[in-house]
Amino acid sequence: MIPVEYNTAVVLLGTAALGLAAGSTGSLALLRGRALLSDALAHATLPGICLAFLLTGSRSHPALLLGALATGALGVVLVAALSRRGRIKEDAAIGAVLACFFGAGIALSGAIQRRSPDAAQAGLDGFLLGQPAGMLLSEALTIAGVAVATLLLVALLAKEWKLVCFDPDFAAIEGWPVRLLDLLLMLLITTTVVLALPAVGVVLAAAILIIPATAARLWVDRLVPMLILASSFGVLASVTGTLLSARFPALPTGPLIVLAAGCLFLISLLVSPRRGIVARATAERRRRRERERRRLLGTIFTEQEAAPESPVSEGALARRRVWGPGRLRAHLEDARRRGWIRWGPRGIELTDAGRQRAARIVRASRIWEQYLLSQAQIDRDLIDLDAEEIGHLLPPHLVAELERSLADRGLLPLGSEGSPA
Repeated sequence: MIPVEYNTAVVLLGTAALGLAAGSTGSLALLRGRALLSDALAHATLPGICLAFLLTGSRSHPALLLGALATGALGVVLVAALSRRGRIKEDAAIGAVLACFFGAGIALSGAIQRRSPDAAQAGLDGFLLGQPAGMLLSEALTIAGVAVATLLLVALLAKEWKLVCFDPDFAAIEGWPVRLLDLLLMLLITTTVVLALPAVGVVLAAAILIIPATAARLWVDRLVPMLILASSFGVLASVTGTLLSARFPALPTGPLIVLAAGCLFLISLLVSPRRGIVARATAERRRRRERERRRLLGTIFTEQEAAPESPVSEGALARRRVWGPGRLRAHLEDARRRGWIRWGPRGIELTDAGRQRAARIVRASRIWEQYLLSQAQIDRDLIDLDAEEIGHLLPPHLVAELERSLADRGLLPLGSEGSPA
């Protein structure tokens, strides 16, 4: 085991507890659309810290954090008032409150630093980027206690959070106290942001809430797994940043925690199985290849249907200008390996399996075309004319009606599913 000094162990306890609370609270803030509000709230705490020092003359963390809590709550109230009762959108209200409060905090901080030599040693600048190295055991235990209380509250109201986050209108119609739950969420965000100030500071407090939650969102679709994963990411980022800062004392802990969380987000963005860049690129490449396979089979079937006695050659397929010579050869070889075509003495021929699939493809394509021509009530961009299955968008009775219309004109491929063989 790697030996950990007492001070590092205290900081680890505090930052790990912070990451635990920030992950769960940040998940709710992200799903409820309050991510930007958490940033405004973090910046709104700076003038409260300065005012608390001016009023008490004390560097006591409880007094400074109470001041931060007061002005942070005031910032939330102002944003809500401006966006609900005025003609200002919420993002504009958040931007205005963030800028004004942070500007006031910087001005007060500068005035305090110039006030006297004693005031210059107040250490208020540590609240900008965090200064967890001076964290006491009592402060770390306080953060841990609040983190546990936050998790219990989130777990107790998990069902209510789920409803409010994903369908607030339905929740309001059903009589759920949406405003009260929103107010409680704001209280959780405010508390977590205030707890984060000694560790990551005003500037980065919102990052420790939002980045782990965003990374977790890339992996899961349900609320409870997201809460668990985001909290785990928060703890992992906090522990990693703290240990790196202990190993390299010249590097500040708060920014390292945020950078560790950012690395987790980048990894999630790349390799998450459903929303990751690699997975989406792979799925898109697979869909593109499958579309090309369907198009090739449909084209060969159409050529044979138009001239049953004439062979289908590569030249005839190339003249359609759908594929270049190299791509056409690669698609034909792929279809041959899959047992859909063969090269006969008269040219390219469909096997029995290839003919059955090609008939389904052509059938679906012609039904879609007939639908678009006769009674389209759906955006053409939502339709894949190369798709084999169409029942997921059109009801069975409509498919049957379109099939009859095509069969009456002799346009429905024989042997395809749903048509007379």
